[in-house]
Amino acid sequence: MENVGIYVHVPFCRQKCRYCDFPSWAGLGEAETGRYFEAVCLEIKAFAAEQGRVPAGTVYFGGGTPSYVAADYIGRVMDCIRECFELPEEAIEATIEANPGTLTDAKCRAYRNMGLNRVSMGLQTTSDRGLKALGRIHTYADFKTSLDLLGSAGFENISADLMFGLPGQTLEDVRQDIDRLTALASIKHISCYSLKIEEGTAFDTLYRQGKLLLPDEALERQMQHTIIDGLAENGFEQYEISNFARKGWESRHNSLYWVMKPYVGFGLGAASYYKEERRTNVMDMEDYCALVTQGKAPVLETHILDAQEKKGDFMFLGLRRMCGVDDADYRELFGSSFFEDFEEIENLVKAGLLTREDQVIRLTPKGQDLANQVFVAFV
Repeated sequence: MENVGIYVHVPFCRQKCRYCDFPSWAGLGEAETGRYFEAVCLEIKAFAAEQGRVPAGTVYFGGGTPSYVAADYIGRVMDCIRECFELPEEAIEATIEANPGTLTDAKCRAYRNMGLNRVSMGLQTTSDRGLKALGRIHTYADFKTSLDLLGSAGFENISADLMFGLPGQTLEDVRQDIDRLTALASIKHISCYSLKIEEGTAFDTLYRQGKLLLPDEALERQMQHTIIDGLAENGFEQYEISNFARKGWESRHNSLYWVMKPYVGFGLGAASYYKEERRTNVMDMEDYCALVTQGKAPVLETHILDAQEKKGDFMFLGLRRMCGVDDADYRELFGSSFFEDFEEIENLVKAGLLTREDQVIRLTPKGQDLANQVFVAFV
């Protein structure tokens, strides 16, 4: 049986960031936290009771801010995962998202002792001015202190999140971010995202009021190219549109999503792709805990992909990777050629958005800039 990836959502944080629309809350008490993690373990056990002890190769705690809650809660879930899944302890990639300002020496050592071996740090920018604008709880100095704590606890695999297109951000700010991050030997992986104004967030309100000064589209594009070029010059290979790594430090868990490998999600709003079915859990805390406690699946929606949907997902997810998609892999899965199934490919190549090398197609630099125009051709 094929290894799955396991995702666990931790919807707690110290303070809600001004741009965040993820299902997460600040200020919930110990009783609510305890009840939630009990429900997560019940959901995991229910999956195992139905599917058996499925082999898993990666575990990922996302949020929210998983490092905000007591390490014991994370440990309980890891114990439950070991009980319910077959884990290759020596080869597993087990990640926890963490924010500077929430880590302590005791937490970091507890994470290592429970088997976590990768940390994804929510930095966003090295500018304290930029961090304050985003509503982050930390400074760049806090980030470096957290790196020291993680290093002392034995963590070698550390990733950092970086955002661009921030309010008041300049091209020089972006260059500073790249220079500072690439100078840190402990950072092996960097995920880069442009700021998106999501409905219902604090930034959305400010934007509608005309009070949010953002870089224009041309400057944001220039920032993106500066990041790509700057990371490449400093030994970080772009292996996916938003992800860069030193050689050998690519994220195994995230890579599952782009090659349509199975993953199972537990917790509030968690998504799964298992046995060709996509599933999303409910987003309401009370609904989630009540359903799981009653022995019911906490599912908001399910969808079984038909043949055409699987083909389309294979294409647009695979094209996120810099290595592109190979028609030989497509033929093996679907028994046909994507050159025959998607006539749009020829037009995308002519438009300079895709490049073709024998049986492999990839995004061009122009295609990366206009990726959504490419992807929509396969949906």
